Amino acid sequence: MNGTRTSESPLRPGDLEEAAARLSAEADRLRSELARAREAESALRADCDLDAADTGAKAMTLNELRTRAESDEALLERTVAALDRLGGGSFGICTRCGRPQGRERAMALPHAELCVLCAEAREAAGPDG
Repeated sequence: MNGTRTSESPLRPGDLEEAAARLSAEADRLRSELARAREAESALRADCDLDAADTGAKAMTLNELRTRAESDEALLERTVAALDRLGGGSFGICTRCGRPQGRERAMALPHAELCVLCAEAREAAGPDG
């Protein structure tokens, strides 16, 4: 792409309320998932191992729980940040370049921080970009 503005459709009346409701519901769901993961991890750690196979299975399960929890925590952070942008009046605006993300992107991925162009540039730059 050439870096010019992409065609954006502005947010419509009611879009902010819909996005806020979706983001709030997602934040609640993620908090519940994280609480369940902590409970499952605690119960798993309290369970005694009968043999080496139990120890290995427990270690794998704990690793899976941690991986899922880390992913949920990252999504929760992005969701809360999106709620903050909603409250601050910058929802739907790219946090990198300041251009509108476009209605379709803002509503499909309400936790997205970047417009498509900036997201593509970050992806092309690699993990440190």
